[in-house]
Amino acid sequence: MNFRNLLLYFIIGVFLSCGGQDKKVDFENMSESDKISYLNAKIRKEPNDADLFFKRAKVLYEKGEYADALMDIQRAVTLNGKVAEYHVLQADILFSQQESALAFSSLQTAKEVDGKCIEAYLKTAELSLYLRDYENTMFNVKQAILLDKLNPTAYFLRGWALKEQGDTINAVKDYQKAIELKSDYEQAYEELGLLYAIKGDALAVEYLNSTININPNNYSAMYVLALFYQEHNAIAQALETYQKLLEIKPDHADALHNVGYINLVEKQDCDIAIECFNSAIKVDSLFWQAYLSRAEAYEKKGDMAKAKADFQKAEEIKGKM
Repeated sequence: MNFRNLLLYFIIGVFLSCGGQDKKVDFENMSESDKISYLNAKIRKEPNDADLFFKRAKVLYEKGEYADALMDIQRAVTLNGKVAEYHVLQADILFSQQESALAFSSLQTAKEVDGKCIEAYLKTAELSLYLRDYENTMFNVKQAILLDKLNPTAYFLRGWALKEQGDTINAVKDYQKAIELKSDYEQAYEELGLLYAIKGDALAVEYLNSTININPNNYSAMYVLALFYQEHNAIAQALETYQKLLEIKPDHADALHNVGYINLVEKQDCDIAIECFNSAIKVDSLFWQAYLSRAEAYEKKGDMAKAKADFQKAEEIKGKM
């Protein structure tokens, strides 16, 4: 047994000997494996404590161990079915296993147990949105807002539902409301950036940069920003943004292709373009646009045999889609 594990068992021992005073253990700052070890020890001592099973289920869920998490949360619910939070977590786990109907049932139970459980309404709205049940989405968002009119997630979900139904004007209003209530709401900034980018509005740059400032690793926002720059002839900014993206995600096929295309069309550098197209094809062997672009590069270089082969490959892949 290494020193770290010895220390953990010592901490658990102190906790148990002191009659379960939580202040003795900084549970939240433990690693996932230490949390599991700690909870295992506690459950052996208190096998009928529903909250311990709930906590272990939550850790297991966060680790992606859904089957074990489901067993634990079912045990928690069996021991005490009057805690709405347990049913909400059960719904999350069930949904992760593609059990949508059972997830809805758990959320309904959560609302029956506690009619003021905002999380249950929001989760129901989110699940309904995933299934494109916009009527149910709107109903549950409305209930959440009645309970808490300052809940940013409710406005974000309503905005998303409105966007999917084509009402981008009111979607923008709800996304902006979400940001007003939560200044670092990454997803709301990103959605606004995407909507403005689709419209060709320069406000896209502001919202997408805000998204990236909140999360410097958000490569999807970087891609939309780089593409916006590219489509509006801000080539230097586009290349800079693509480069930052590729530092984070070097296997982003679309970014690799677009860098190649810029080098081919704007810089007339066929060799660098071909290298980029090669990399994109290596990532995605069915990326027919990359074959087509590489064919154009070979054609400019005068290598007609390779150009013809790539043109044919692009048509072959495209024809099968």
